[in-house]
Amino acid sequence: MEAGDLRVGTFVRLEGRIYEVVNFEKQKIAQRQPHVKVKLKDIVSGKVIDRTFVSSDKIEAPDISIRPAKFVYKDANQYVFLDSETYEEYRFDEKILEDKIQWFTEGVDFDVILGDEIALTVRIPKVMEFEVIETPPGVRGDTESGGIKPATLSNGMTINVPLHIKKGDKIKVNTETNEYVGRA
Repeated sequence: MEAGDLRVGTFVRLEGRIYEVVNFEKQKIAQRQPHVKVKLKDIVSGKVIDRTFVSSDKIEAPDISIRPAKFVYKDANQYVFLDSETYEEYRFDEKILEDKIQWFTEGVDFDVILGDEIALTVRIPKVMEFEVIETPPGVRGDTESGGIKPATLSNGMTINVPLHIKKGDKIKVNTETNEYVGRA
């Protein structure tokens, strides 16, 4: 593929590693070839790098497939996912998924990214639902704190929620920003 064909969400192989394009910007400089500035995220390590290409540069497109899979359990230091269609089992070492572990809830669907038929990583949904297991009662008229209070979720995380949220409520959380989105 050519660099000018890159878009957000496209996968590429550079220096033997597979990256996902997370940001894309075309630049046209007077009397020069168009350039493409991209932010690339290593899908295994999560490290983000910046690269600039000439639009006509050739870039290798890896053989990527995305499979729906449910998180089923943790086995010692491995996380086990089951393909929702083929029932194939994918195992990931804790080190590969360390920044995503807080989101794994049994029975929840995730996307497993396969590169060259090898399970590389897991993609977390942008919004997930959790139950509030602990939060102080909201006090009417208490706006000193900006109308928010801390709440502990069923996955163990603590986030800020509006005063009207109470224990037992199901809420939606943005997994990229760790922020309250709304009621489920």
